[in-house]
Amino acid sequence: MLYIYLEKHIDHKKVIKERYLDIDKSDRIKSIYSMGCIPNDEKRDYQGDSNAVLKHFLIRLNRYPVFLTFGGGFTDEDVELFFQQEKLSYTKFQPDKRRPYYSVQVNDASELEILLDETYWYAAQNDFYFLSFTDLLTFEPRMVRRWFFKKERIVPVIHTTEEMSFITIEHDFMGYYLFSNEACFDTEDKMKEFLPEGDGIDYYE
Repeated sequence: MLYIYLEKHIDHKKVIKERYLDIDKSDRIKSIYSMGCIPNDEKRDYQGDSNAVLKHFLIRLNRYPVFLTFGGGFTDEDVELFFQQEKLSYTKFQPDKRRPYYSVQVNDASELEILLDETYWYAAQNDFYFLSFTDLLTFEPRMVRRWFFKKERIVPVIHTTEEMSFITIEHDFMGYYLFSNEACFDTEDKMKEFLPEGDGIDYYE
């Protein structure tokens, strides 16, 4: 049995702080949900399950293009060969001496499935992993706390707009957060319309 959880969060400031997100005009965000899979069987691949549920959500939503930006940690330039082989449109960012970030634009369900299957393990390794339906990111200097001191680093900054949604990934890719101000995501019932259902799937209450 695959158990899916869905929770709507009221305290937006707490979620943003806990996710270490740099968001410009965060007051524009009207809804935040966490969703993912509840481990109930050690034999299941929950990172794979999370990827499958995320693919289902995005493909059911059927909104393109989707922009996926990831990297900054385990990502290396070998992934560029995959982009080129699959003829995916991508942009490379290397804001400092760390490993690069890549932003990839996908235009249909086939490209989306291929890209998520190839890259979700970066999210499982806790690299930066961000999806949106418009290009909301820039890389800007920010003071970042590291242990007992602060240091200026170039980090991804999310620029909210009057109508937008974006997804960030939970630790170890055990789920994700959706941030939105769109009417199509303003209730849990509307959210469930895009999530899997049927035999072998239940929702954690």
